[in-house]
Amino acid sequence: MAVRAQASAYVPLDDLAYTYVDALMARGLFHELSTLERPFTERALRVAIDSARAREPGPVVSSYLDVLYRAVEKYAVRPGDSDTLAAQTFRARGTGDVYATAQTSGRRELMLSDRSRTVRPGGAIRLVMAGGPVVGFTRTLIDNRLNTDPEFAGRKDRKVAARTEDGYVGGQWKYAELSFGRLGRNWGPPTVGGLMLGNYAYTYDHLYGLIGTDKIHWSTVIARLDDSVPPTGPQIERYFSIHRLALRLGNWNFAGTESYLYSGAGRGFEPALVSPLNIYALSWRNERQEGNLGLGGEVSVRTERFGTLAGQLFIDDLQIDHSCNPNCKQPSSYALTLAAEGLPLSGDQRWFASYTRVSNLAYRNKNPAENYEVFGVGLARGFSDYDEAKAGLDLAVVPGTPLRLYLAHRRQGEGNYNAPYPAPADYATTPGMFSGVVMGVTRLALSGASKWRDFEVGGDVGVNHNTNDQHVVGATHTGFEGRVKVAIEPRWSISFQ
Repeated sequence: MAVRAQASAYVPLDDLAYTYVDALMARGLFHELSTLERPFTERALRVAIDSARAREPGPVVSSYLDVLYRAVEKYAVRPGDSDTLAAQTFRARGTGDVYATAQTSGRRELMLSDRSRTVRPGGAIRLVMAGGPVVGFTRTLIDNRLNTDPEFAGRKDRKVAARTEDGYVGGQWKYAELSFGRLGRNWGPPTVGGLMLGNYAYTYDHLYGLIGTDKIHWSTVIARLDDSVPPTGPQIERYFSIHRLALRLGNWNFAGTESYLYSGAGRGFEPALVSPLNIYALSWRNERQEGNLGLGGEVSVRTERFGTLAGQLFIDDLQIDHSCNPNCKQPSSYALTLAAEGLPLSGDQRWFASYTRVSNLAYRNKNPAENYEVFGVGLARGFSDYDEAKAGLDLAVVPGTPLRLYLAHRRQGEGNYNAPYPAPADYATTPGMFSGVVMGVTRLALSGASKWRDFEVGGDVGVNHNTNDQHVVGATHTGFEGRVKVAIEPRWSISFQ
């Protein structure tokens, strides 16, 4: 989090800019930026780029900085001089692009491909407005890929599919920030996704607040989720609150996070569950605020020798009462992640490794209206009941083109956070991990991005080998699975002042 001279727009998490951010952080740059919170603003990335140039990196890494600068420029209201006094006046700027997405899976998680092979056109229209401490941004996607995504809850019977992917207004000051609207956020190790707040779900409207500095700050997200509509009875309103206290001590980052998802027919926002400085667990225990409580912790350290090491733990349900009847003897539900980025090899080459484990009942609740999801997709991870190990090479061999060659193995059970919670009588036979037939997925793949003049390319292509394919005992499948997006980003724009 950088000191702000004026407000600037966030760079969305689906922008190929983060491929370059990850590559640069893996090589010891961008210490100004948090390793556990995203997105970053356009101005924060500009400041980090200027600081990295002063270290005089090698030619390939320098090319990454050049491409990143051009990639984030489309989010600036005044390209090239956003920090000048003239830029303090209110200004607006519109940009856009067109693209095509070729994919072998409508589902975005390629490790769990649905083998729906398509090539779909798309485009984006963006408008950013800023002046002094105020910023507004909107981005509309016209993207027929949405019609093939089983996790997209919108209409799929249209010849032209579209949605507002980002749209918010906010204020950014030296020691505080406040915004309302929709954009993706991720709290946790960036290359594997957060366990309590992630960007796998399609963006949803929320109130975001932050108070403090990069050394210590509180941040919070408060949202009204989609309603639950039971077969009988009234419609049930659903709400989500999550907050965290983050500390930075030298190269160390620590954070403690608490989430609460609550619901009820005719229930509104609860003041005790909206205040970012309240402790939700105490309101849950002492004030009988019904809901689904989650607790988590995060830690990361950036070292010169071993790159960045990070870990995250999410506790969804852990029995702590002195006495408990059989009705609360369900298996514990939890998730954990360990990740290492920027591990040294030779010169600018690096390697990485990660491990994730998400239990069978994670993100589920006895009250189905309080499952940890929005429109059927997880507010953090997109799946439960799996573990995954991943390792690979982070290669800086082609100017302007960071590449990651990786091998991953996933064990995926049949557990699903949208499935009904088991009855108390079934607790004894409910596995804590790997419900039903476990599918194994091994993937060898290459991911990366490149930008040349007005053209941008990003993707992930490789081969999957499945055992117990589609959770059928003995079935196997091996095949190419990938997704490539090619975009044309014109350098022209329309400015207003």
